[in-house]
Amino acid sequence: MSGALINVPRTIMDLTLEEKIKLLAGKDTWTTQAIDRLKIPSITTSDGPHGVRGTAFFNGPPGCLLPSATAMGATFDTELMHSVGEMLAAEAKEKGCHVILAPTVCLQRSPLIGRGFEAFAEDPFLSGTLASTYINGVQANGVGVSIKHYAAHDQSTMSIEDSIRVSERTMREIHLLPFQIAVKNANPWCFMTAYHRINGTHASEDPWLLGDILRKEWGWDGLIMSDWFGTYSTSEAVNAGLDLEMPGPARWRGELLMWAVLCRKVKEATIDERVRSVLNLINKVQPALEHRRDERTQGDTEEKRRVCRKVASDSIVLLKNERSVLPQNPSSEQTFGLIGPAVRLPAVSGGGSADLVPYYVSTPLDAINDIVGEGRVKTAMGCHGHLFTPLLSSNVTVPGTNQPGYILNWFEENFEENPDATPLYTTTTTQAQMYFADSLSKGVPSAYWLRVKTCLTATKTAKVQFGLCVIGKGRLYVDGKQVIDLFTSQPKKTMHTPMFNQASMELTADVEVEVRKSYEVCVVLRNEAAIPGVGALSAGELRISCCEKIDKKQALDEALRLAKSVDIPILIAGLNADYESEAVDRKSLDLPPGVDELIEPTAHAARRRLPRIY
Repeated sequence: MSGALINVPRTIMDLTLEEKIKLLAGKDTWTTQAIDRLKIPSITTSDGPHGVRGTAFFNGPPGCLLPSATAMGATFDTELMHSVGEMLAAEAKEKGCHVILAPTVCLQRSPLIGRGFEAFAEDPFLSGTLASTYINGVQANGVGVSIKHYAAHDQSTMSIEDSIRVSERTMREIHLLPFQIAVKNANPWCFMTAYHRINGTHASEDPWLLGDILRKEWGWDGLIMSDWFGTYSTSEAVNAGLDLEMPGPARWRGELLMWAVLCRKVKEATIDERVRSVLNLINKVQPALEHRRDERTQGDTEEKRRVCRKVASDSIVLLKNERSVLPQNPSSEQTFGLIGPAVRLPAVSGGGSADLVPYYVSTPLDAINDIVGEGRVKTAMGCHGHLFTPLLSSNVTVPGTNQPGYILNWFEENFEENPDATPLYTTTTTQAQMYFADSLSKGVPSAYWLRVKTCLTATKTAKVQFGLCVIGKGRLYVDGKQVIDLFTSQPKKTMHTPMFNQASMELTADVEVEVRKSYEVCVVLRNEAAIPGVGALSAGELRISCCEKIDKKQALDEALRLAKSVDIPILIAGLNADYESEAVDRKSLDLPPGVDELIEPTAHAARRRLPRIY
């Protein structure tokens, strides 16, 4: 529903109090409420900041996954950030989204921050300046942004419980400055509040932060939304200036807000102010609401690839270049050795809201092969670099077909006890990490049983490690034999876990496989309806993983031999989404187990200086 711009003053007069309150909370995970009677449309949000995922974690369309915001920050290139914004606006329109939940301008005050990869830099001026051109690139094309997380959000672990003690001077000179620069130079249409408290008051209900600073002192007139599940009160949040509770349906608004108005804890004039922000935003995103998809600009285009490559190449930082090892100008006879766990399994994104399914992934091996030719490049893993078993995404097909991926069947009853049970809904996916919270079929009840199957074809004879994490209860079978049980009981959490730190501890099992032989992998999941906590996923998520077990000494020896035998050895190592993710911070600067032990001996073994990429 779109069309002419809304006459905001007249519409506020025509709305009933119940309709006004309805507009102040989301309809569902990603959309706002519509009022059909007055032709007020719903608008759709989507996570950023490195791409536009759309409205589904599970089986959503692929997207352009940019290098992280930290890489963008390393370019120091405002014109490039404008191009990034333009590209993201185009992606948003293609996916029917009107507001991108980005950029992130929280500062990297510590290298341990779980969401540090989402932010441009540790410097407030650089962050605010790059954010400004990023925002201008998006909003010039009729798509809004929601700059986040306002403010001082520089910790993920226990962020909801935190109360940050900070002086006004520190707030103004450091934490507020990037937001202030963006307001002055780009006027973002939305702000997203942070989860935590500042000096004892939650950011989403802080009148000094939302009212005195943002609206009065800076003169900003956009919409303020909560982070997802980051609204903690009714009258306090509305009176402080929080316009929109997300996600929907309302938890703190709806009937509670109606009672707050009737009890005079919230004035109807205040409700009108909040509604005005919502209606003004709808008018601003009208070009996106009216956008009609053009097949010629959809999907993976050469222009999008160009922007991604430009960000990636310009973000590279040369830390040290002893004896002028770089640049390399190899002759046609020289050989290359790529060493490290990231050679074939690169970290393309951190975890959490910023993650999405990319159009394609170019591994370091792919990229170097493209330049020098496959015959000149050899590889050695050296060690594993993961914390959680890597996802089971390769060499798997839907049973009975050649189609890559898994088949999923939802049931209303225990199909293991009743083999004649009929599936309520069936679909396929290529995703081995499956979030269903925002994308279940309407025919699936809130409590269900799920069967997930795939056919794994072994590429070599080896011992492999299967892994399973669930939100709910689950079992994993290989060729009909149960090898993992997260149904009978689950181990106590002793560390962070996947899926926004909401999943069970990962359980693993070793299985011997034979080359070219196929194995049926099946997961049974029991969903039990759960009341989401703050930022929590509902029950009914799973992560299926598998990798070859390696002999650590043998893997290291292979890496050392390769480093000695080739002309140009290159070591590629670092962190990945297991370590850098939303909802958790690292506890140390350590690299993954085995990586430190790989770097030093490999460097000594090399015949010449060893380029290292982190």
